[in-house]
Amino acid sequence: MIRVAVIDDHAVVRMGLKYAISLESDMEFVGELTDGEGAAAFLVTEKPDVILLDIRMPKVDGLAALASMLAVKPSVKVIMLTTSEADDDIYRAIKLGAKGYVVKDRDSDSILRAIRQVASGGKCFPDEVMKLFHERAMTPDLTAREREVLEVMAKGLSNQEIGEVLSISPESVKIHLKHIFEKLGVTKRVECALVAQRRGFLKDA
Repeated sequence: MIRVAVIDDHAVVRMGLKYAISLESDMEFVGELTDGEGAAAFLVTEKPDVILLDIRMPKVDGLAALASMLAVKPSVKVIMLTTSEADDDIYRAIKLGAKGYVVKDRDSDSILRAIRQVASGGKCFPDEVMKLFHERAMTPDLTAREREVLEVMAKGLSNQEIGEVLSISPESVKIHLKHIFEKLGVTKRVECALVAQRRGFLKDA
């Protein structure tokens, strides 16, 4: 019997998955969380074989939750079940150690197949997901400071204002933005924000 747990902030998603899993003779629904907070403790107490984990959640997101669970149990089998097809989310999830990545708009049969595949020791990454992963792997990563500058810039602030928020000089902001533009292959701020949002470098508001 495959013990399955779900961590997702959408009640309808959790309900639907619980129902679909309950119909399978080889699966058992063992628990749910509405946020990534407490995911490591949840893993220890519920002992699921496979966890379906959303990425975009309040408080503690799925990537942070994945890292916390892997720190407690490196062999944990986690499938990222998400609406996000942003290549940075995919890249970070796979690099951290997710065993699968399934987009929520897929039918329940696809999700159930992924659970069985991962539970048996395999991985489940559709071709389109691996294509995005490899494209992202070719992009130089943004530094922690560049990500901070990008987040503030996307709010429409000037270099002076960004510097005041992050306690750095406008000249430093200009240099960071130059590097960000080069890495994302853009030349303008609006284009930069749009590309960064699409690719997952910006958090949801």
